[in-house]
Amino acid sequence: MPTRSIQARMEDFFYRELLNYLALAERKRRWNPFTDIPYAQANPKSSQTLAQCVETFCAVEMYLPDFTSKMLHMIRRSRGRSWFHINWGYEESKHSLTLEGWLLASGHRTEEQREAVQASLSTLEWELPYDHPRQMVCYTMIQELATFWNYRNLEKLAVKEKDLALIAGLRIISVDERVHYHFFKNTVKEWMKWDEAGTIEDLKYVFDHFSMPGRTQIPGYDEAAAVLAKTGVYGPREYIKLVKNPILEDLKLDKDFKKIEDSEERERLEADKKAALEASVERIEVNGNGHAVAKNGSGDHPFNSHAVRRVLENLHSDGSKQDAGSDMPRYANGRKRSAFLDVVGIEPASRTEPSRSIILDHVPEKLSGSRGMAQLDNALDQRLMAIGDELSNNPEEMREERAKIQQEREATRKSRMKNSRLFKREEE
Repeated sequence: MPTRSIQARMEDFFYRELLNYLALAERKRRWNPFTDIPYAQANPKSSQTLAQCVETFCAVEMYLPDFTSKMLHMIRRSRGRSWFHINWGYEESKHSLTLEGWLLASGHRTEEQREAVQASLSTLEWELPYDHPRQMVCYTMIQELATFWNYRNLEKLAVKEKDLALIAGLRIISVDERVHYHFFKNTVKEWMKWDEAGTIEDLKYVFDHFSMPGRTQIPGYDEAAAVLAKTGVYGPREYIKLVKNPILEDLKLDKDFKKIEDSEERERLEADKKAALEASVERIEVNGNGHAVAKNGSGDHPFNSHAVRRVLENLHSDGSKQDAGSDMPRYANGRKRSAFLDVVGIEPASRTEPSRSIILDHVPEKLSGSRGMAQLDNALDQRLMAIGDELSNNPEEMREERAKIQQEREATRKSRMKNSRLFKREEE
């Protein structure tokens, strides 16, 4: 009988892990982001800092299309990995909806701000940080454990501020993230059985170059990261203490990425890890419909079919049809209605005004040189640029650069005009 290749063994492992994962998820862990979170109990008096932390995590989740599509190109031929990744994307989408729903329900963000943030985040794409499938498994394992602790630590802030909606949402989401971590951790362990040296080398490389997703895409990320670190939600200290060291212990590796051979030491680490996990993670309950709910929550939040019908059929509150050409539906204060909160069946909490958004307030640095000039349409600017370019050591290259800038600006202008015409045609 021919010896099976490592790849064949791993594909068999992926598929079996996928089926076990899905079976447990359908039986014990499925939940509804519209009905299982008590959004009506969102605290409008919660702090701006809490809202900024939630918005940062929500912003990271907004790159879900990149997280899923770019990875699927890499793992398309692996049924176990690709199908798991699709399911992972579905579960992460619920996390994004929940966080966004809380920002709206609490009154910290308006529907207009939600759309502005969405537009701001759509300008840049997230790219795969590593080009090897096994390195991406290592990366995702680290990122999932970090995300678990992000949400757990953020929940502690929500507890202090007595926000029951956010507490319930973060508790359920953190369980998903923990399960995701275990899937990827088990995959790394399996790879270590068949290629220990290569897997450890990949793991070390990823740790040496690791950074959380969104750092180079999210406007104002450095300020947002500083807020997370200052509040104790996530920073370099939490990364080492709660992420890197526990992963090495889980994989039976020391801080130098060497195998821990002492069996008694392994048993002690396992016992300590289990005790710490039981002490830090509160259990969730599963109601009769298989939906996970917070431990002290009733779970009695039936899906508001009337609200769904109103949104899908575009009805007024009195049941009459809205004119297709009429203004967008709005609240009494004139702000645009949130489709998410309409589906949930509640209105946003009352605040004097939304809290500050780091993303919307971020002003990007102007680039140095001709490309960074603020007013390229200014005649004097153009004249000074031309004089300076002609007096440089490479005037021909500078002329080509100016011409390229003008071509790009003209293409952008035409694209905006085209989009404006399309939007206007749709509105008509």
